Amino acid sequence: MAVVAVAGGLGDLGRLIAEALFEAGKFEVYIMSRKAVDNNNNNNNKNFNSGHISPLTGKHYQPIIQTDYSSEDALIEQLTGKHVKVVISALIMDSDSASDAQLRLIRAADQSPCVKRFIPSEFNVEYDVSDDVLPYPEKKFHLAARQELGKTATLEFAYIYPGMFMDYFGMPRIATSLRPLCFFIDPVNGQAVLPGDGEAMMSMTLTTDAARYIAMALDLDKWPRIMTTAASTISLNELVRLVEKHAGRHFRVRYQPVEKLLNHEPIDLPTNLDIANQFPERFPGGLGQLRALIADLEAGVALGAFDFGKLGGHLDLVEAFEGHAPAPKRIEELIEETWRVDAGHGPNTYSQPYGFQEVLYNAISVPPGSPGLFLICSAVTFSHTPSSPSGRLSSYELAPLLRNAWLQLRQQYPTLAAENRAEGKVYTSPSSHAELERWLATTFIITPGKTYVDLWKTMVKTKHMTMYFCPDKGQLCLQGEHHTLDGRGILNFWDRFFKALASPAKPQELMRTDGSEVSRLPPRSDDLLDTAERKAGRGEEHALEILAPLVTMHAPISMPVARPLLRCSRQNMALELRVGARTTQRIMAACKAQRLSVTAAWHTAVVFATQAIQAKGNALELARRGRSGEAGTQFAAFGNFDLRRYFPAAPEDESLPDDAYALGNHHGVLPYVVNTEGKSFSQVAQELGGFYQRDLPKADPEVWSALGPMIQMMVPEFTKPQLEETTPALSSLGVVDKFIASSYADAEGRGSWQVKDVWFGDTVTGPWLEHFMWAWQGQLSLNTCYNPAYYTRDEVDEFNQLVVGKMLDGLGAVGRGPGSKI
Repeated sequence: MAVVAVAGGLGDLGRLIAEALFEAGKFEVYIMSRKAVDNNNNNNNKNFNSGHISPLTGKHYQPIIQTDYSSEDALIEQLTGKHVKVVISALIMDSDSASDAQLRLIRAADQSPCVKRFIPSEFNVEYDVSDDVLPYPEKKFHLAARQELGKTATLEFAYIYPGMFMDYFGMPRIATSLRPLCFFIDPVNGQAVLPGDGEAMMSMTLTTDAARYIAMALDLDKWPRIMTTAASTISLNELVRLVEKHAGRHFRVRYQPVEKLLNHEPIDLPTNLDIANQFPERFPGGLGQLRALIADLEAGVALGAFDFGKLGGHLDLVEAFEGHAPAPKRIEELIEETWRVDAGHGPNTYSQPYGFQEVLYNAISVPPGSPGLFLICSAVTFSHTPSSPSGRLSSYELAPLLRNAWLQLRQQYPTLAAENRAEGKVYTSPSSHAELERWLATTFIITPGKTYVDLWKTMVKTKHMTMYFCPDKGQLCLQGEHHTLDGRGILNFWDRFFKALASPAKPQELMRTDGSEVSRLPPRSDDLLDTAERKAGRGEEHALEILAPLVTMHAPISMPVARPLLRCSRQNMALELRVGARTTQRIMAACKAQRLSVTAAWHTAVVFATQAIQAKGNALELARRGRSGEAGTQFAAFGNFDLRRYFPAAPEDESLPDDAYALGNHHGVLPYVVNTEGKSFSQVAQELGGFYQRDLPKADPEVWSALGPMIQMMVPEFTKPQLEETTPALSSLGVVDKFIASSYADAEGRGSWQVKDVWFGDTVTGPWLEHFMWAWQGQLSLNTCYNPAYYTRDEVDEFNQLVVGKMLDGLGAVGRGPGSKI
């Protein structure tokens, strides 16, 4: 066991190296960061600063340490103070300042009494070669580091070469920390441009495998000067044939002289043109800067710098650890996994396995045309105000504008057009205008004479997310499966939709079929959170610990429902109670005065309202049959948590960084059992407030590893032929106005779009109530979705009214009167 410091450990490759060291379970790992560490606010750092335990001391410690690379003395003090034995530099060597930082780090390591080993930032190929082999300007920085290491008196050091990173040839279908670039092949657009005759050999490693072997190298008693991690070496022509084979189509392959690359005049691949346009901050020099980057690397491959078959005097770590570690990913495997054409998958089809939360929604999924559980539905009532009376449009004249906005969102957020199949999400990129029109014809539907309530009552599963326009009432209704959107995703959807109406895209952008939208398919929550187990089987073990309070309940609070249970109805019902503005204001003021969240107060009111209805039902049962039990004292619910706040921030040089995870299903659920016995409304509300407001990984460092196993354990309960749970399920959408504006002004001054009303719900096929709460334009709304086989409208009305009454009484808010029902 040793203490290891990773300089640049929050970068693209550095983060993977740090994660590999943590997963090894035998290193105390420190991540050296220039910036001050804020463990509460920096999403990028939360996975590293969430209660790591040192295998050396058994104590908790914070891995990220602020580092002053400008001071050699400060570096010596820091390395010595942490008893660092091994330093790994993953600093990006692209500037004089970065090079100077690494040189000071080398000198400091040499002078620190505890540092014995050093790995410099050399994670590519052999740099000590002429420009005839590697025409790479930044290699001067690496050579400077080598010279400095040669002067050291105490350090053992080595260079580790992964070669080309394999990830580039799986983009955009592979989850990776690398930023998008196309080298040699553009599979999305079916093109390839190869240098010379295309027979140059290229050695490569997947980034996660490279990080794993770097961590394993620390176990070696003695380091040779050069080590490699390449799992595959293949010619460029072979690589193209491999991709063509699995993509099921022939590519347009062109060859260009190496001299073109040396002169930075390469033939451009279409995806690289899009990258240069989409990320101006990343490439301030525009297309010319991107071309130079591509050309230098591709020229190095053409001239033999990436062919490890020519490399002598090195240790192949893949061979050294064969049989002692999981095999690395080979290029043949990666290409097959990312580009193969499965049954029903065309060459423009992209698939993604379900994430931990989506596993549940997949388990309860039904065929299109069938009623189902947890089908989501949301509606808005809107109007359009032109800049002048002469520009007024009828409802039917608005339809083409709405249709275009729906198509614009599909281009911006292609996940909206994904299909949820048994094996995972499947997205097909349209290759023609006719395909786009067919999608529009089945997903944008005008329904004269109907309201969203009519659509909701008879809603069944559709193959894709579908939007309905009710022209007579000025309403839009969105429906789909929970796989595609969560609550926050729906709020974000409506905001982006009205922004698209206010700033419509040009026709050529709407009808694009070049595959460029594929790069905007979102990752899963699993890909953005550290779900690794501390040890094998610990995730499942902790999932059982999380679910344990549900198993040990003895006095549940639930709604009384007649037994035996009837078959569920195919009809969907909902009843919304809208609280008046003055009463809403009183509730919010009382919550603020008592330092309670409205969500916690509402949840508490649901608990006591359900308990009161249960007691009333028991009393009636006593009067009718002479036997009854007391009302329960334990209320179990699954709290919904938006996980976006825990995701790593999008790279600073990417466009629209705050929009990266806007749509999609990125929520998680956790159970909580509150015991009301001997507790006041305020006490229960404070307890629930603590549950909702906690920082999940800070409160439970192992929570991410347990979510997947926990959901798997819940699946059997939701897939029974007859669902039996009768405790209300809760979903708080918060203040909707924070996400959806009341008005969206037209970008060209032609008027504005007004959002007058909003509505949210999901379907229920069991005997419980799906109870939603949100605030819109100063009024609280309580919306209860239910199955009419188990509840009457009057019973649901009583429940809604009682929840508001319990909230007012519990908060001590003056002025009774829950408001009007809708």
